[in-house]
Amino acid sequence: MNNDDYATNLAFFLLDNTGSIYGRWKGNLPAKRQRELFGRFLGKGTVVINGATERVIHSRKVCFGLDYEVTADLKWADLAKSL
Repeated sequence: MNNDDYATNLAFFLLDNTGSIYGRWKGNLPAKRQRELFGRFLGKGTVVINGATERVIHSRKVCFGLDYEVTADLKWADLAKSL
C-alpha cells in the first residue's frame, strides 16, 4: 500500500471487500489498519467507507449504546491535508 495516497488505499480496500471501488463498507477496524488506510486513528467504533461519495465516516455508541455520535466525516481528498 502507498502510505501517501490514502484515496488509492481506500479504493483498493473497497475493491477487495465489496468488489467495486464505488462500494460501501461498514464495520470495525483495528487502530493499525485505520492508520494504514486513513493516516490516523479515528477511534473505536464503526467506520463507514463509501466509494460513491468518497467519504469516511466514523461513529461511536453513546448513552449506553442507545444512540451514536459521528466523530469524523472526512472526504478522501482531505485525508492527507488534515494530518
